[in-house]
Amino acid sequence: MDSERQVKVFKALGDPTRLKIIKMLAHCEKCVCEIIPATGKSQPTTSAHLKILHEAGLVKSRKEGLSVYYKLADDSIKELIKAAERIK
Repeated sequence: MDSERQVKVFKALGDPTRLKIIKMLAHCEKCVCEIIPATGKSQPTTSAHLKILHEAGLVKSRKEGLSVYYKLADDSIKELIKAAERIK
């Protein structure tokens, strides 16, 4: 991964709401309808955060009927979050 891509990933993770979304998705795939109330943000704001995470390559989405589901793009993201939690 080149430096610019790394910066994009860390910038995406540098927001408390986006980090909260990533931690939610570390457990399992979630529908946007589950993510919105958990963030405490509006639908447009939550969608904007999800777009940033998607553009950084951290999450993937799939559409099922009218619902959109998100999951982590790669299990290594879980390891990255765990590593960050160990930093004191």
